[in-house]
Amino acid sequence: MRSGLHKHCILLRAPVCGKPIPRHSSPTPAFVKYSDLSVVIPAAGAGERLGLGPKASLELAGKPILTWLTDKLSRLSDEVIVAVPPGQLSQFETLCPTARCIEGGVTRQESVERLFAASSRPWILLSDAARPFITPGLCVAVLATARIHGAAAAALTPDVPVSRIREGFFSEVLIPRDTGIFQTPQVFSRTVLETTLARAKAEGWAEQSTLQLVLRAGFRAAAVPGEKTNIKLTTPEDWRFGQSLIDLLP
Repeated sequence: MRSGLHKHCILLRAPVCGKPIPRHSSPTPAFVKYSDLSVVIPAAGAGERLGLGPKASLELAGKPILTWLTDKLSRLSDEVIVAVPPGQLSQFETLCPTARCIEGGVTRQESVERLFAASSRPWILLSDAARPFITPGLCVAVLATARIHGAAAAALTPDVPVSRIREGFFSEVLIPRDTGIFQTPQVFSRTVLETTLARAKAEGWAEQSTLQLVLRAGFRAAAVPGEKTNIKLTTPEDWRFGQSLIDLLP
């Protein structure tokens, strides 16, 4: 996977299950609170690639990204925990009154470790802080799939051919339906995530995505069709595109 493929693109050894998730799921499953679910959000990053400061506190349609996200995810669980930049606890607590804030670590992986330690429930739903357009319907679908397999995540199938690139040249062409671009939500059983984080710490693993760690630890994770509008606001181009999706925030 490291030889030219995007770090967040995974080869799917079996077709993803189910049909694409509609944006407007029925209100019943989307608004049920799950008593066995912890929602964790690593939001301690500096937002260097975007260049506008910490992304979680940036505003869309007059409201901080993190507020949109925590308000939305608190419909699914009353245990929503956010890892925030060290020294900014009180500032972020005002942004997300429906969540509990803790100080994050130096790296995203360290923040995830702290979030896991602060959580208390059998199932962990992890969401990027910079994905405010996530839908409760997608979260419900990923959770339902994780309950069957122990781990599941949203993945977006490319619309165009994908190729490995070695030393600057295209090599092996991959079939789009057999690949998936990582998204969140990612949902893990407590046992899967606890085992994974312990091994990562003991063996010095460092990966950009928690899902990568889970796969590296030898666990299988089921792929659930993601949503094209579930973008991660990482670059200035993402931010400009996000302005056109504001109607999808509620």
